[in-house]
Amino acid sequence: MSTVKGEENTSPSATTAGQSSSGSSNAGSKRLDTLIDCAIRIKTVDDEEITGKLFTVDPTTGCNSASNSTSNTFRIIKISHIKELISAQPKKQDDAKTDSIETAFSQANSAPRKVYIDQIKQREAEAIKLASQQAARTGVGVTKEAQAIFDALSKTLPCRWAKDTIVVMDEIIITPPYNEENCKANASSAAPLARVKKVLEGEKRRLQSLK
Repeated sequence: MSTVKGEENTSPSATTAGQSSSGSSNAGSKRLDTLIDCAIRIKTVDDEEITGKLFTVDPTTGCNSASNSTSNTFRIIKISHIKELISAQPKKQDDAKTDSIETAFSQANSAPRKVYIDQIKQREAEAIKLASQQAARTGVGVTKEAQAIFDALSKTLPCRWAKDTIVVMDEIIITPPYNEENCKANASSAAPLARVKKVLEGEKRRLQSLK
């Protein structure tokens, strides 16, 4: 790894891109943890050049975090993935306040808001309920025609799947191949059964016309 211009190699134990004997992260002759909040330019083992401000160095995970100077994005890069520290521009003393991370957060357009755990739990419960309802409306291992019949019936009647059987209003069942003779119900559900058969007949006719 090349030495940063103007820097002497004062750390003999530093590795090319790894850990020193003291556990501090190094890149060439310059300790990365001494460059936090500085503008740096590095080259990765893939010969990609990255320029940005170094936010932090974590010797426990071997990663450093930097923000891109042009697009305001963040990248986490493994120290072992750094091939060369091309340049480092120390932060000016006068800019210490204006360039600090704390100042950047305080000047952000939207400050962090309080997290309401009850609302998060409620949204989670609603999402689970919605997913369960969606799963109940999707047949498992059924044909496209069977799903189309289910979707047509569910537009006007409450329906759900029970494996490959369509259950309408919890009173009528329609088994494969989903013809009128496959509709079954108790004697007390004669009127709803007639309605289901009529809708089924119309949907079958529509599907046949599309073939």
